[in-house]
Amino acid sequence: MQRSRPSSEVLRALSPMERVALEIGHLSTTHLTLPAKAYNTVTMGVMLWATAGKRMDIVGLDHVTRYGKNDRVLFVCNHRSFFDFFVITATYFWNTKLSRRILFPVRSTFFYDHPLGPMVNGAMSGMSMFPPLLRDKGEDKRAFNKWAIDRCIEELQVPGTVMGLHPEGTRNKSDDPYALLSAKPGVGRVALGAEGAHVIPCFVLGPGNSLPKEFGLNWRAPQDNRIDVLFGPELDLSDLRRDDRGNSTALEASQRCLEAIRTLSVEQRRLRGIPVTSQGVNVSP
Repeated sequence: MQRSRPSSEVLRALSPMERVALEIGHLSTTHLTLPAKAYNTVTMGVMLWATAGKRMDIVGLDHVTRYGKNDRVLFVCNHRSFFDFFVITATYFWNTKLSRRILFPVRSTFFYDHPLGPMVNGAMSGMSMFPPLLRDKGEDKRAFNKWAIDRCIEELQVPGTVMGLHPEGTRNKSDDPYALLSAKPGVGRVALGAEGAHVIPCFVLGPGNSLPKEFGLNWRAPQDNRIDVLFGPELDLSDLRRDDRGNSTALEASQRCLEAIRTLSVEQRRLRGIPVTSQGVNVSP
């Protein structure tokens, strides 16, 4: 399937380094898919087993195991750690028949605007962190981000594609691990545009941001440092597709994704014996 390329006008929003990294990502996701899948299966599999394999408790896996290698799946997840989607990747790699073709669109900071970024992206994910989304708010950046959203939708039209997105848009650094930021419309645009892709909400709690520390916890004290992964039922967004009002509908779709994630967070607390109010907010024991 032919995928769109950004126009020369849209590319003006990027630095030379970002253009090079973008070209590498495009090549990896179009012409080097088999090596990328093989790399992720072996290298990422070993890394994730070493850092999380002994610590994971999975709930709701039946919502994912029903799909096969040609299905298109969009996971929408809360965002507490750099490694949230790596944990989800490990979960479905080890327990389902879903494809190993996975993409994690990423905010363009280190992975695209630093000379070492593409190498780290390649080493950690086989360049799966693609396409980038720019943080700046200028008009030229918005044009590029529109192309990136459209590219995400195109990728989810390819049979056997799995993608992970965060409705919050950025990592939540709050002290409360159950707090969620406001939903952003970008995820809703992708979910609505990628008709036929299965939208699955996830809630992940437990991984930190340091691989060496995660490795130590996995082998020294796995029972005291559990990683909870919860999957919910597929979201039905067909009513929003029928009544598409542009940005407001996209935001509503993102909010629906976030509410499904919030419901899973309440379930996780109940399973762990953590008191919650009817609104799903922590209360002191």
